[in-house]
Amino acid sequence: MTQKWTRVSRRMLFTWCLLGGLICMFAPQSMTNKLQLAYTYAFRWPLQAGHSLSLAAGTISPLRDPNNSPGTEVATTEHQRLKNHIANLEAQLKEARQEVDQLGRIRAVPQWDRMTFLRADITLPSQTRDVLFINRGQKDGVAVGQYVMGDLSIIGVVSSVSPQQAKVKLITDLTSKMAVTIGESDLARIMEGRPGNIAKIPLVPASNTVSKGTKVYARKTPGLLDVPIIAARVTQCRTDPENPSLLDITVEPACDIAGLNSVAVIVSAPRP
Repeated sequence: MTQKWTRVSRRMLFTWCLLGGLICMFAPQSMTNKLQLAYTYAFRWPLQAGHSLSLAAGTISPLRDPNNSPGTEVATTEHQRLKNHIANLEAQLKEARQEVDQLGRIRAVPQWDRMTFLRADITLPSQTRDVLFINRGQKDGVAVGQYVMGDLSIIGVVSSVSPQQAKVKLITDLTSKMAVTIGESDLARIMEGRPGNIAKIPLVPASNTVSKGTKVYARKTPGLLDVPIIAARVTQCRTDPENPSLLDITVEPACDIAGLNSVAVIVSAPRP
């Protein structure tokens, strides 16, 4: 007896598959869980073999072609050099931005336009808060006697200079003597450094009105300082116990010198 094959059209096959998918989609979760378990049990050996092969492939390192090994090492070295070069450029860009920011703050004061400022980094901070060293020297136009600014205030003067660095004597140094004016008046005196990060202004008559917080300005000096610039603030003012006709005035720097990383040197005299 000849066996007859029943031909199923593609449309009918598609309809059955669609119905089967809908049945699985809307069937209860308990029934679909059983189907999943049955499938896992029936095909557990192929699944385990495939999992083992994937783990083995993950642990095997890719083979290196010995013929290409030197070229690969050269490419890696050049790549590392390029990364280092980019890192150096980023550091230089950061430094340039800091310099532009600092000089921009200085240029924001119209009265300072006639003076030239040179940014310098502090290379050796002062342990006693009396002196510090900067990375600018004679080659950059730095000279003895030039005023040095920090945070837009005078912090000292250049006391010695070499071709590539300079020493700055701070206003708190025992040998520091700076011409200043007190407050908004024209009272001119000499501010002298004292131990303990302070300075004194002696020989001020008691008839003058000076109080805590009064500003002290570095006096205008032709050839060095075009306009008065703040240098200190009064922290204590009392009658001199040794001479009641005078005031005993104590001041401190107008900025936190110990927290500075860079300064600005006034390197040129004012231009007419």
